Order: sequence, then C-alpha cells, then structure tokens
Amino acid sequence: MDLGSLLVILALGLMAAAFIAQPFVDSPGLGVTKEERRLSELQAERDRVLATLQELDMDHAMGKVLREDYQSQRGTLVARGAEVLKAIDELRGPADEAMPDTDLEVEIEAAVARLRRSEGEISGGTCGSCGREIVAGDRFCVHCGASLPEEGA
Repeated sequence: MDLGSLLVILALGLMAAAFIAQPFVDSPGLGVTKEERRLSELQAERDRVLATLQELDMDHAMGKVLREDYQSQRGTLVARGAEVLKAIDELRGPADEAMPDTDLEVEIEAAVARLRRSEGEISGGTCGSCGREIVAGDRFCVHCGASLPEEGA
C-alpha cells in the first residue's frame, strides 16, 4: 500500500469516529428536574407496593402466609402505599387543573354528532325519551340510553 491510500483510510476512520461520537458530545441531556425525578421514584415505589400487596394477597389465599403475619404485613404495606400516594398528590399539585371527565365526554359526543351530520347519517328522528336526534340503525339512544324502536317495526 502506498502512503495516499493509508491517508484516505485514516481520514475515513477519523470521520467515522467523529460521526459516532457526535451524539455524546452534542447531547444536552434530558433536562429532568428534581421534581420529575422524585415523582418518577414515587410512582415506581407505588408500583412496587401494589405488586407486593398482590403477591401477599395471593400467598394468603393459597395458605402460604399465616393470618397474623398477613394482617400485620398488609397493614404496613397499605400504610406505606397511602404515604406514597399522598406524596405523589402533593407533587402533582391541585387536581383542579385537570379537565373533568364530563366535559371531555360532552366534547367527544359533540364531535361524533358533527361527524355523523357531515356524513348524512342522522335519520331526522328523535329519541322518545330525551328528544335528541338519533342515528339510523341505532338500537339505543347515545344520550340517555333508552331503547329505540326497530326501523322495520
């Protein structure tokens, strides 16, 4: 081999090494805050407590654990679980920030109704119980749950 081919091989090796090392040099990291890390630790602890409770319940049901031991261990685990859940709630803040389920359900129902109207599926009939529009082919009203008469009847 001559000197030129050795220099080309060396240059390609250096470029490959630089390409492979680039993510390690340029990566700013995940930027996880202390609160996020603590919340993650608490959630992992919650999962461990729940798994241990399930195992303890299963062992007790199979007769592997005495009743006295079961009651004392279960009480300890439940108390620890309550502490962990309380700490998680404190870190997450007030629950008022979350959207209530009823608002979400109303939005979903409105979106479904808009889609059905755009597809021309609404039969023009109304529910005998709540008076809202019904869709052709439905057996029950999506709003109140009342049974609808058959189309051929």
